[in-house]
Amino acid sequence: MPDRFRPQAGASSKTGGPRLAAVRPTVAKRISDPGDISYLIAVARRRWRIIAALTLAGIAVGGAYLALATPHYAATARILVDFRRLADIGQDQLAINNKVNDSAVDSQSTIMTSEGVLGAALRELKLDQDPEFIDDANPFERLLVRLGFGDPAPATEEERQRDAVEALLKRVKATRVGVSYVIEVRALSKEARKAARIANAIANAYLRDQLIAKQETAGSANDWYRARVADLQAQANEAEKAAVDYRAQHEIMLADGRFVDEQQLAELSSRLVGARSDRVQAEAKLDQIEAILRNGAEGAVADEFRNNVITALRQKQAQVRQRIADATDRFGPTHETVERARSELREIQNSIAEEFRRIAAGYRSDAAVAKLNEAAITRGLEDLAARSARAQTVRVELAQLQSVADTTKAMRDAFMSRFTEAAQEQSYPITEARIVSAAAAPARPAFPDPFRALVGGFAAGFGLGCALALGREVVSRRVRDREQLEAAVRRPCLAVIGEVPALARPRSPIEAALDEPLGAFAEALRAVRLGIDTTLPPEPGRNGIVLGVCSALPGEGATTVAANLASVLAAAGNPTLLIDMDLRRRRLSEILRREGRGVDGGLQDVLDGTAALRAVIDRRDLSGLHVLPGSAARDRLHPAERIASPALHTLLEAGRKGYRYVVLDLPPMLPVADARALAPLIDGFVLVTRWNHTTLEDLQNAVAFNPQVAGKLAGVVLNRADPVMLQRADDLVLIRSLAYLDETAGRQEAA
Repeated sequence: MPDRFRPQAGASSKTGGPRLAAVRPTVAKRISDPGDISYLIAVARRRWRIIAALTLAGIAVGGAYLALATPHYAATARILVDFRRLADIGQDQLAINNKVNDSAVDSQSTIMTSEGVLGAALRELKLDQDPEFIDDANPFERLLVRLGFGDPAPATEEERQRDAVEALLKRVKATRVGVSYVIEVRALSKEARKAARIANAIANAYLRDQLIAKQETAGSANDWYRARVADLQAQANEAEKAAVDYRAQHEIMLADGRFVDEQQLAELSSRLVGARSDRVQAEAKLDQIEAILRNGAEGAVADEFRNNVITALRQKQAQVRQRIADATDRFGPTHETVERARSELREIQNSIAEEFRRIAAGYRSDAAVAKLNEAAITRGLEDLAARSARAQTVRVELAQLQSVADTTKAMRDAFMSRFTEAAQEQSYPITEARIVSAAAAPARPAFPDPFRALVGGFAAGFGLGCALALGREVVSRRVRDREQLEAAVRRPCLAVIGEVPALARPRSPIEAALDEPLGAFAEALRAVRLGIDTTLPPEPGRNGIVLGVCSALPGEGATTVAANLASVLAAAGNPTLLIDMDLRRRRLSEILRREGRGVDGGLQDVLDGTAALRAVIDRRDLSGLHVLPGSAARDRLHPAERIASPALHTLLEAGRKGYRYVVLDLPPMLPVADARALAPLIDGFVLVTRWNHTTLEDLQNAVAFNPQVAGKLAGVVLNRADPVMLQRADDLVLIRSLAYLDETAGRQEAA
């Protein structure tokens, strides 16, 4: 059995059964993980109709779009916006580099589709007279105009041009090519040559617009810079003269650009910090040693570890204490030897205290010296600070004058540099942009694209179908895999059992697993047996194992699993007794009656004492299994009274002695409390859950409402699972590994 599901050694529940460790799956991904490809494949197989229908619908929508859309041609012109181009004709390289950034290039793409550039291209090509751009409304908009709800056709030339520019803007797009400085101007039109003419016209209009804007801006800037530089020059001269005169008038001295008294203040402040730190450290040592003296010299300070006297006394103190302890154990606490040792110990402690007092005197002297040093530095700092404060008014005025002078000179230099740049830019009739690739007439339409339309329809339909299918799977609360099952009950999943075809054969459902001894059903039941043996190992004083097989709700296959598990156990050579404990429905008894193997009497008769156990047992020839059915007659007692009777306890104890396994087919746990009532008499339980039938809430409630059963739950079985899930590699490995270990254990027992 995997280590992650082994029981904790020595742990037991309140009901006396083994308490299993919490389930901690180690498999990285399970079939319930939406990121697992196996889970997605399983969902697709179960929900393929939804996915296929929506995928076909998406392809149909794409085909309809291809049939109805009007073809359009796309032509592209490429423009390089290279600010470094101006550096080749004398402009400052640093200024050019400062212009080059993503925002600047992206801004140029916006300018290319601006109203001014598009209007110039439109007037050049006379697109305001082209029906494609004049009548740009779609059929729905034209219908609204005819009905009087839309805007009428433009009446003036200005309105017609504005509408044509808006129509052109819908067909033009300027985008940056990757992270380069190249911008693509893409124009759409119903005619291929017209699309090329529009793209080239927009590119040329952009270059003309940039050149005109550059020249106008440079001319206006030159005039303004010239006047501003002259004014700043006069202000800078006046401010510098005022600062020099004020410094000479008040005899202000500087050293390395700083006032002399400020340098002295900084030095004294640094010394004061050091003196204060020394004083605090000395006082802290003094406080510590005084605290030790108050506590009877029991303690240590940092200097003690370098004091040979205290170290020697402490060692001697430890030796004397050891002697006192030894003498007390040997002679008693009042012996003369003990008293002498205690007297010696007191002398040592007095010596230690005296040494601590000597250390305290030294610390007290150090603290006094540090305090005097701090006071002297503080007085000197206060005197110097007072003198410096009296000079602050003069210094503030000087700082203001010097700041005005420096600021004015910086502004003058900046404006002078920019004036020179503006003059150079005005003298060069070039722009930062140039056309690197003119637009050519395209050979085929760019819109609509058949591949994109069909693939897009397929992707949209397929994605919507997968999302809908996955959504329905995710919101479902039914158990579909072992990870969900283990998380709900916090117990290991002993086996995953698929649909059992043998149930439809003439052979008895009680021994269906023996039709194919090496089949998946039989191997799964052997895995259950191995899990039970691992969880419920033999104990001293216990002959056989009483195992209860139950489910949360009816119809989950607990009776089938219990019967076939008992058959597999018996076929392996283990004396096994199967008891029909479902005292209400008695499914096992009905199976025996359908097979014509009914016996006179049953469980009710054994409990009443009217029949012996061996007389009412049905013995199976194929497996050697012994089956104790329920009685055919209606029971006069309620099942709860039967369960609480001492006769049932006696019957199970007799079963322990006569059989290796006693398997009880129990009723479901949620409708009735039989399993909870029988828990004290049962060694372990196996919970059977039907795949895609039982909800997680039902499982959790069944475990929560039956704590006695949960405490003895050896594991769970996922029954009637989808075969797709059984194809997962980890499930097959677990089943085959357990079967192999079971077979090996059987051979060792036979040997």
